[in-house]
Amino acid sequence: MKRYLFLTVFLSFVLGWLLLRFNPSHSFTEGMVGQPVDLIPGQGGDNLVDETLEQLLYRALFSYNEKGEIKPDLAADYRISQGGLVYSVEIGDSFWRDGKPITSTDVISTFIQNPSFADIRIEQEGEKRVRFILQNPLSSFLQVLTAPIAPAHFRNLAINELGSSRFFIKDLRREGGKISQMTLLNEGEGELKELTLRFYANPDDLISAAGRGEINGFAAQKEFTDPTFTLFKVPVFSRYFAIFFNLSNGNLLARNQNFRQSARAVTPQLAGLKVEGPFSGTWAQGSWATPKLSKGKFSGEIEITAADEAEFRTLARQIKEVWEKKLRVQVSLRFLPEEALEKALEKRDFAAIILGQEVNRDPDRYNLWHSSQREYPGQNVAGWANPRADRALEEARKTQNRKSRLTHYRNFQRLFGEDNPAVFLYHPSFNYYVSKNFTGVDLSKIFDPSERFWNFKDWDRAFSF
Repeated sequence: MKRYLFLTVFLSFVLGWLLLRFNPSHSFTEGMVGQPVDLIPGQGGDNLVDETLEQLLYRALFSYNEKGEIKPDLAADYRISQGGLVYSVEIGDSFWRDGKPITSTDVISTFIQNPSFADIRIEQEGEKRVRFILQNPLSSFLQVLTAPIAPAHFRNLAINELGSSRFFIKDLRREGGKISQMTLLNEGEGELKELTLRFYANPDDLISAAGRGEINGFAAQKEFTDPTFTLFKVPVFSRYFAIFFNLSNGNLLARNQNFRQSARAVTPQLAGLKVEGPFSGTWAQGSWATPKLSKGKFSGEIEITAADEAEFRTLARQIKEVWEKKLRVQVSLRFLPEEALEKALEKRDFAAIILGQEVNRDPDRYNLWHSSQREYPGQNVAGWANPRADRALEEARKTQNRKSRLTHYRNFQRLFGEDNPAVFLYHPSFNYYVSKNFTGVDLSKIFDPSERFWNFKDWDRAFSF
């Protein structure tokens, strides 16, 4: 009898131990800070929650494959004509969740909301063909067409009828007037058939939820040391921070090419992950070695302007210390609130400024560095004007041939490295924690955090005993 009782207790213990390590549920639960604001592409502002859901729920005319190459998605065929000025796209037989076909009306209603299309004429040719007529050749235009397409009749759809991909919304829960949880069903390939997103008010609540075992994955800047989670750390290639020198400012150091070169040489990577030049993370990324420190001596003072936030105050003070010690110049600091910082950019009232810029997966950097973009609100913050660099960017826009584009971008990077209008500081890091109960997560190919579920079909439960 005692032996039987002991065996029963032992088997119960083993069964409980197994259940803790093997949950047969075919689902994955991620925690996020924030709320869904608008589930319709092109209708709301940018935030990681909405961007993630749009990536999951909606398809685009074109998308990137795992090699970083653009391929047709909703598009069945396309043709580029008239020297790269006209893009004709034929839409394949695809359907919205409510069963209605995806048509050219949906494509046009999506893109007329997009500021990028302000100078582009869109023509509808029947239900399945759209023509985009550009004012100037733009080899990166297919990148623009990777934006998710929204249904023109979205106002008539229930929430579980939204979308055109393998994912759709099964249900959502509300607490206190806010969405606390949303569950998506996966009708495509893969062992995991449900993806549940739980929403939290702040990072501390998110991390506490992970500690309680409520979620299987989450992103956080704060360190999380639970041994039952694996950390995946990758650069956010879609954003970088840099020190931009005002080349039209009266400050002699900012306008001194040797000083800018030396500043790049001595400024260490003080945060995040390394920026490998102006094309970092793209197929045009090239070698970006640290230049030699100029043997000349510098004198004078330069002021660094930055946002009045803890992260940037610390960063600016570290740079000040390095420049004063290694370059023997005086560095003063100015910290401004967001509105005043924008005003400083508008009036070009700075000698050097720490800013972040967002970039696309395509290496076209015309909007950031061409001299025509120097005037506010253009994004050429440094006011850099180099005719040969301009020409390289212009010529790269005229050809679809990747090898030819790469030649122009290599030339541009060489010229950029000689002038150094900016010192690249870092890419933010995307820290994604995943329970060790799951395998198959691969973030090595993502350019932006919203793409983290790109290979969800390969995610699965881990079988470890």
